[in-house]
Amino acid sequence: MNDTTAKQFGEQLKHLREARNMSLRGLASKSGVDSGSLTRIEHGKVCHPQPDTLKCLADALDLPLADLFVMAGYITPSDLPNLSYYLRAKYPHLPQDVLGRMEQELHQVIDKHAAQALRELMAGQRDQKGGTDQTQ
Repeated sequence: MNDTTAKQFGEQLKHLREARNMSLRGLASKSGVDSGSLTRIEHGKVCHPQPDTLKCLADALDLPLADLFVMAGYITPSDLPNLSYYLRAKYPHLPQDVLGRMEQELHQVIDKHAAQALRELMAGQRDQKGGTDQTQ
């Protein structure tokens, strides 16, 4: 985890804590992680939180441990399963056709947002060149 990732992780952790109306001391008490360590983590000063610390925090915040491992950079996007495998593992009780529709709809949302991000990037590059291209 680099400094940027540590800062992002700290901000996400703080957001999760605050979303549960939990004070820093409350999380320290519930997790067993001292408040000084939590403060350093939330301020992005800890680049490699220990897996045991993440386990304690996940338990205290009622989160899947894997979520904190992803947020902390221990699991990279390339380590994550393919969406179809993930959906089938996470929701084995759902019929295959429902899982297929879920995957299809998620891909549509992802594609829509990727296209929008690309348009915004292209518009930004055009603006940097001094306005819109006018070909004659």
